[in-house]
Amino acid sequence: MANTDNLINFLMPSSERTESLYIQLSRSLNSAIQQGLLKPGDALMPERELATKLNMSRITVRKAIDQLVSIGMLKKRQGAGTVVSESVDLVLHKNLSSLNSFTADMKKRGLESYSRIILREEGKASAKEALILNLNEEELVHRLNRVRYLVNEPLLYEIAVIPASIISITSAIDDSLYELLERKKMNPITAKQNIHAIIANDNLADKLEISPGSAVLFVERRGKDANGRVVEYTQSYYRGDRYDYVVELG
Repeated sequence: MANTDNLINFLMPSSERTESLYIQLSRSLNSAIQQGLLKPGDALMPERELATKLNMSRITVRKAIDQLVSIGMLKKRQGAGTVVSESVDLVLHKNLSSLNSFTADMKKRGLESYSRIILREEGKASAKEALILNLNEEELVHRLNRVRYLVNEPLLYEIAVIPASIISITSAIDDSLYELLERKKMNPITAKQNIHAIIANDNLADKLEISPGSAVLFVERRGKDANGRVVEYTQSYYRGDRYDYVVELG
C-alpha cells in the first residue's frame, strides 16, 4: 500500500475543480487503484479517519466509496472494512431488451456519469442520414459526438444525429439527449439496433483510452418516437473490455 501521506496528498480535493467533493474523491480513488497506489487486497483507512485527513464530512467519504463499491472496484468486508477488489476490471452488463440512454442506464445502477463533447454542429444531411431519418438531402441535422465516462474512465464513444427541426444548435443539452427529447415528447419508444464487433483504429483507441487493435462493440441504432418518426440515428462504440450485452429470452 502507498505511504499514507502520499495517498492523502493524491486524494486531496481541489477548490479549483467544479465537481462535487464526493465525485472528486471517487475519481481520485479510482485513479489511485488504476495507478497502483492502492493494490488489490489493500484496506482503506476507516471512513472517519479518511474524512478527517481530507477535511470532508463522513457522509461525503461514504458516498464516494459507495460509488466504487457499486461498480466492483472496492468491497466492504465484515471486520476488515473497505478493501480494494482482487479484480478491479469493470464489466457492465447491458440488457438488449431495454431502450434507455447511457445517462439513464448509469443512474439506474446508482452510478455517476458524465460526457465530454467532441463535436457539436449543424449541417446538411448526408445521403445516408437523409435516408435513415426520412429527410431531404437539403435538410439540416444536428450532430453530437461525445465520449461517455463512468468515474474517470471512458466507456463509449457516441455519434448521434437528430433532425435539426427537433433539436437545433441552440438547444440546451446537458448529459442526456433522451431527456431533452422526452421534454419535447419525441423520445424514442422503439428502436432497431445492429451490433457487431470491430477493431479500434488509432483515432477510436485514443478517445476510449485503449490500445489500437482492441476489441470494440459497434452499435448502430435508429430510434422512433410514439408516432413512428425516426428521431435519432446513433452510432456507439463500446469498449469490449467494459461491456457485454445480455438478451433475456422467454
